[in-house]
Amino acid sequence: MPATQSPFESPEEGAPISQEKRLGDRLVLGLEKIGGSLNNFSNRIGSEAWWPTTLDHECEKAARILSSFCKDGCYPERSSAPDSLGPKSKPKIVVKIPQRVFQNCVGLAIFTVMRSGFSISTAGGSGVVIARKEDGDWSPPSGIHVQTLGLGFMVGIDIYDCIVVINSYEALKSFNRFRFTLGGEISAVAGPIGVGGLLEVELSETHKPLWTYMKSRGIYCGLQLDTTIVIERYNENARFYGKKISIDEIFAGQVTNVPLQAKMLMEAARRAEGRV
Repeated sequence: MPATQSPFESPEEGAPISQEKRLGDRLVLGLEKIGGSLNNFSNRIGSEAWWPTTLDHECEKAARILSSFCKDGCYPERSSAPDSLGPKSKPKIVVKIPQRVFQNCVGLAIFTVMRSGFSISTAGGSGVVIARKEDGDWSPPSGIHVQTLGLGFMVGIDIYDCIVVINSYEALKSFNRFRFTLGGEISAVAGPIGVGGLLEVELSETHKPLWTYMKSRGIYCGLQLDTTIVIERYNENARFYGKKISIDEIFAGQVTNVPLQAKMLMEAARRAEGRV
């Protein structure tokens, strides 16, 4: 468990929100019908939904993604709700993130992105961020929208799931801004996947503010140098929690009523670090 004290302890409630924050979800809402069709197609081919959905669905998706990266699977039961989203079959565990990685981190960003292009690739997606609170437990999630413009050789379309492991509170504080650049303002490298002594070496030699883990479906080739912009979904956070709420308040756990889907994600995070 990280010893550094969380900076998200006692934010002021009702802090003024800039006009820019209110623009984060408007384009998404305007294109909701198109996004629904794209997500349905993604689910039919066995991928997670990448177009931004309501935060209850984003939490369910994030719990599935997180569990699919775990050593023991820990796959959550699929919701029986008629509007439940997600692929029809359980994903294969392609990359296993060691428990030590989860135990030592201070936050997790979990999202799905669709990428397409040739020479210049573009990508968009959605997900959530959770933070470790002062008491060592996990916070409820904050919704995020992801946009990427990459330079490099790429062919075709790909949908991939990603977990960004946040290793310092300084890096975590970047996520409480309305918009910031992942891989630009903060360096991110592929995270360790070794076991035993090899894992210890990797943990000591590759310690960076952000570690990334990715598994993809579809066809693509080559290497991309990407700049990923992470944007807060302010309006969706307010809808999900029933009031205007800042990321600081969410990360500090100052949520009056935590929705069931958020609790399910928080439970998946506890399982990932071996606490359940």
